[in-house]
Amino acid sequence: MHLLSPWFAGLLVLGALPVLIHLHGRRRAKVRKLPTLLLLLASHRRVAQRTRLRHLLLLLLRVLVMVALPLLLAKPYIETTSDLPAQISAPQSAVLVLDDSLSLRGQKEAGRAGPLLAEAKRQATRLVSALPPGAQAALVLGSRGGAAPVPELTADRARLFSAISAVQPSFRGTDLPTALKRAAQILHTVGTAQRRVYLITDATVHAIEAGMQPPPDIEVAVIDVSEGTPRANRAVVDVRADAALSLGPRAVRVTAEVANHGDMPVKELPITLLVDGRAVAKGLLDLPARGHAVKRFVHILQPPPDAAAEGTGAPPPPTSPPGLHHVSVRLDPDLLPEDDERHLRVEVQRTLRVLVLDGDPRTLRRDDEAFYLEMALRPGEREDTGIQVTTQPLDEATPALGDLDAIFLVNAKAEEVQRLLAPLKAYVQKGGGLFIALGDNVDVDAYNGALGDLLPQPLAVVKTTGPVARSSREAASESSGESAPSGPGEHLGRIDRRHPILVPFGVGRASESLLSARFDRYFLLKPTPRSAAEGATVVLSFESGAPALVERTLGRGKVLLFTSTLDRDWNSLPIQPAFLPLLQQAVRYLSREPLRETEQPTLIGQPRDIRLQSGDTRVEVTLPSGQKRLFDRLSGRQVLSFLHTVEPGLYRVAAGGDGGLLRPRPSEYFVANIDPLETDLQAAPQQRVQQLTRPLAQRTPTVGQGSAPRRRVELWHSLGALLLVFLVGEALLLRQR
Repeated sequence: MHLLSPWFAGLLVLGALPVLIHLHGRRRAKVRKLPTLLLLLASHRRVAQRTRLRHLLLLLLRVLVMVALPLLLAKPYIETTSDLPAQISAPQSAVLVLDDSLSLRGQKEAGRAGPLLAEAKRQATRLVSALPPGAQAALVLGSRGGAAPVPELTADRARLFSAISAVQPSFRGTDLPTALKRAAQILHTVGTAQRRVYLITDATVHAIEAGMQPPPDIEVAVIDVSEGTPRANRAVVDVRADAALSLGPRAVRVTAEVANHGDMPVKELPITLLVDGRAVAKGLLDLPARGHAVKRFVHILQPPPDAAAEGTGAPPPPTSPPGLHHVSVRLDPDLLPEDDERHLRVEVQRTLRVLVLDGDPRTLRRDDEAFYLEMALRPGEREDTGIQVTTQPLDEATPALGDLDAIFLVNAKAEEVQRLLAPLKAYVQKGGGLFIALGDNVDVDAYNGALGDLLPQPLAVVKTTGPVARSSREAASESSGESAPSGPGEHLGRIDRRHPILVPFGVGRASESLLSARFDRYFLLKPTPRSAAEGATVVLSFESGAPALVERTLGRGKVLLFTSTLDRDWNSLPIQPAFLPLLQQAVRYLSREPLRETEQPTLIGQPRDIRLQSGDTRVEVTLPSGQKRLFDRLSGRQVLSFLHTVEPGLYRVAAGGDGGLLRPRPSEYFVANIDPLETDLQAAPQQRVQQLTRPLAQRTPTVGQGSAPRRRVELWHSLGALLLVFLVGEALLLRQR
């Protein structure tokens, strides 16, 4: 045992003072023989025994009080072997890297309360306490984008303790290499030879990357707060949504990928789909050990409450703008509940108005030129497809083109289109979309002469690659002749899935039916310098390289030219499953509302660019927890870089001018999710840890280094508590007199 104030230990002799006082003040009874008191003698002896025992106890308590007082002033302590690094007792300059990333929000094992970060903070406090007098330390956080609560070396222990206590759990990912670089920069400001970094982390496989090296001339000690305990964890690592067009415009297919980072398989794991915070579907999922599984949900998104209650006067809720939905997938909680839910922003497009100009109407609907096109845009005669289709022959009066989102010109004769050329050209130049499909009624010379300003490229000749009905062949030969004999047909070539029209064919085996369609006849196009100058691009092409679908930008609008037919006369595409999504996506592309790819969500800690409109001077961002961040004085700026992505969930944006109301900006709403790498709680291999913590070869041993560190356990706190107990006991004994 050691004493911080040994001069007070000399007062221990005062412990004999109560004994002397007790002996000096003891009364001696005089012997008086009174026969009348003989009857009370037996009772007196019993009382005397109890009194003697009480006096002895009182004497013992007073002795203990007198002994405890000087010991309390001397502040005794004992030293025991500590589990801290051996270097902690040597003079040094140190930086504590405290890992506050998402993985430390989890528990060490099932049934244990509190996150691992609490244990990490306790270890950091012990390290600061164990530093020798005169040692300086700094504090750096190990999460991505984390701050440095104490960015410079200081000997102020109170400041270090306060900074450690203020560290809160975060949702950010781990970035220990950057934290080590920052620690090295702090230590390079001092000239002392003893420079060390104490890395306090859970030592997961994603935290300690392969190949991590200690900074030059600096030793690193890794303190694993998980103690290598295996931690099985399940997490939703990916969520995406695709349009389920066959079920309507509001139908979405939500695909969730779930990972099992444990060594045991999981059977019938409950998984829930939530839309706008409400559970709409549930299912079960089987996960292999150290593997992944996919769960798919199909859900029809309901209109927002204000649209459903139209006419009731109810105001629209501020959190549910029309067409925008907050979708998430959730698992039952485990050791790390924060990664058991993943979020997605899903937007439903408006209803589009499409006019189909039928160049070959028939009495029998199935033989009509526009039959398959109508079925693709409105499958099953449904009225809720999000596309309103109007079909009419070219000889009828057309409605106002400015009210339409897209126009289809299907196998029309050039002389019938002649009266619509000027309105069509003006419509496209003002931002409209025109789709031109060819067929038997198309005369090459007449089309090039009449529609030359609209066609992406001039027509050349008809190419026949497979068997075609006799009437069709004759009609084609009358128009332009044939350039190839009959054959087995031709298929589409490689698909460039980067184009917005082909987005639905970028997942799984969706493109197989598109590539399996056989084309027996199509038009060849003439290459012209104008096509390259005006930005005409080939969206789809055949195996031979001939264009199948060509796009041209005209003014603010677009024109798509399909070199074959939209019925079964020249190809088998209309009976392929790919025909429906291809045509619907083409309509939305021409209408400037394509079914976009699932937006890549922002990860926690990553910046998010918020686009500003003309006149925006203030922006308010509402975090998933309800906290608000207001940014003003934004006049003249086009983009606001939002850096406070600290919570998973949906972020809502409102913007406005000076003095005006802040109005919701649904187009700028976004979601932030946790980094999937943080969900793997598997411990890093010991080889990595040893590679990071190897000592410097040129370091010479110092006093206190190389042996097991000692931990001080102070006893005077316990002595103070015992002193109070002794005083209370003395008071109770005195009351019994």
